[in-house]
Amino acid sequence: MIVDRPRIGFVGFGEVAYHFSKGLKDDGIREILAYDKNAKELTKGEIVRRRAREARVQLTPSLRQLVGKSDVIISAVWGNAALKVAGQCASYVKAGQFYCDLNNTAPSVKARGAEMLNAKGVKYVDLALFVAPDRDKHRSFMLASGDGARLLKRVTAPYGMNPEVVPGGAGQATTIKTLVNIYYKGIQALCLEVALSAWKVGIDPERLASLVVKPVESLPKDEEMAFWIIRGILHAERKAAELESIIKAVREWGVKPIMLNAARKRLKTVSEYGLKGHIKGHGRRASDRALLKAIGKAHKKSGSQIN
Repeated sequence: MIVDRPRIGFVGFGEVAYHFSKGLKDDGIREILAYDKNAKELTKGEIVRRRAREARVQLTPSLRQLVGKSDVIISAVWGNAALKVAGQCASYVKAGQFYCDLNNTAPSVKARGAEMLNAKGVKYVDLALFVAPDRDKHRSFMLASGDGARLLKRVTAPYGMNPEVVPGGAGQATTIKTLVNIYYKGIQALCLEVALSAWKVGIDPERLASLVVKPVESLPKDEEMAFWIIRGILHAERKAAELESIIKAVREWGVKPIMLNAARKRLKTVSEYGLKGHIKGHGRRASDRALLKAIGKAHKKSGSQIN
């Protein structure tokens, strides 16, 4: 069991690995290694080499050497390379090591990677990073799952890396991040559609900023999502109909209503679920949690009818 001064090895030395390394070094980790396939290239390699010098990280010439010298291996590559890297590392690992997959990839990829590495006696950790690490570095908010999550937390917490462990196997932390990203990415795309529409009609988007938060400005942050879900179910049919006129206006302004069309389709579909009858006492804010439970029960009862 590794409990003191673990040797950290990064596979891939991009932005995340660079910022994590700087923070870990400042907080007492003595030895950090990195392997990056671009390290020997002229242009990309110079960036990798400069970052390694700044973060006081030793670059290794091969993946085999990195794995052989590391106690905690952190994969920080592009998501489409995550499974391939896990497979390559599985050829070199030894029992007792940690393998942490920090990549933005599908939950199923994390689960498959865990199968390969667990078979070699390695503790696997699915790490899901929720913020850019340029400010808080290795102390940034993360979720962790998998058979090695709790032990990794014990190993790295003394050095400031303290992920929140969630129950479940590899892929669970990434599943939560994926769900959250549905919201984040949707909001980004919707705001772009609003901004483009505003520009078309000569309205400063800043004039809209205070107005779009009016419905939830008095709610605690952790109740906002419940508020929108509940209203979405209660008023789905009416809201879908109202969107018709909004979509018409946006088209007249010369903007393709991509997000609005999708919103209308989702609301119309939800109105057909028949969930409204499952919700009681929706006028009381205190019933938000109960309402969400009712939605879940209705979903389960409807089964495959819900898309």
